[in-house]
Amino acid sequence: MKQTKKPIIFLLGPTAAGKTDWAINWQNQFEFLEIISVDSVMVYKECNIGSAKPSNEVLEKYPHRLINHVSVENIFSVADFYDEALQLIKDIHLRDKIPLFVGGSMMYFNILKNGISSLPSADKNLRKKLREKIVNEGVESLYEDLLKLDPEAAKQIKSKDTQRIIRAIEIITSTGKSIDVSMNNSTHESLKEKYHLLEYGIYPKERGELHQRIAERQDSLVGDKLLNEIESIHQAFNISDEHPAMKAINYRQGLQVINDQIKKSELFDRSLFATRQLAKRQCTWMKKWEGLKCFDLHAMDIASDQLKKHLNLR
Repeated sequence: MKQTKKPIIFLLGPTAAGKTDWAINWQNQFEFLEIISVDSVMVYKECNIGSAKPSNEVLEKYPHRLINHVSVENIFSVADFYDEALQLIKDIHLRDKIPLFVGGSMMYFNILKNGISSLPSADKNLRKKLREKIVNEGVESLYEDLLKLDPEAAKQIKSKDTQRIIRAIEIITSTGKSIDVSMNNSTHESLKEKYHLLEYGIYPKERGELHQRIAERQDSLVGDKLLNEIESIHQAFNISDEHPAMKAINYRQGLQVINDQIKKSELFDRSLFATRQLAKRQCTWMKKWEGLKCFDLHAMDIASDQLKKHLNLR
């Protein structure tokens, strides 16, 4: 007898599309769902204002796994997310429940669906040395090292993309091979082969309405509270400006204000523009997403009915 694949639900959407409201609505309807956040900034405990993180009251009533999961004194990578997500899927299925992945970090969804290369994990000691070199000599010096180690990889990476430069050097140092060779020789574990994926997307029919939502929300994400949050993080942990959390939208612009790179009066418009650009990229990802069932911002009930059918609840 053929064993039925266990289900996993994806709920993708651009920023400000209402994903959290949809997830809460679905959990109220289907008590067997457990929400897992797919957000590269909300994962950090200290990033609250600029990440548009749900309130403590909401999180207490509707727990979201992988929100407030690590401190900014650590870096939570795509590979970390993948490993944690795989374990959560197993744990949730063992309790006869269904994982509901919700968020807008499209790369995270992509590797969750299609698998991630089995490349060497991060070397903390090497990473520390590389970051110290950036502080002392600048990222340009590290990029020069990459050019010598793997010229082809360097051509594909921007000279100031700290994360990718460090990761490339880690892979080359660990394997002794170029990134392309390491990728081709690595294995992948694809969830779409192992589980029954139900993939839903919140996709605005009218882009202008999404832009309006972004603008209305932006006041609560930037301003003195954001600047205070960034300064508190730096004072408590002394993290680099190149930390992934500090390069995220709102935090990046807030840091520019603190470093006197832009005026405080520019913060709102700069972050608003960056957020709209992010939404555009997210929508582009969704357009190309094979098997994604998309619904308009106001079509939650229709999507819920579809979910009931797909879960054989009717």
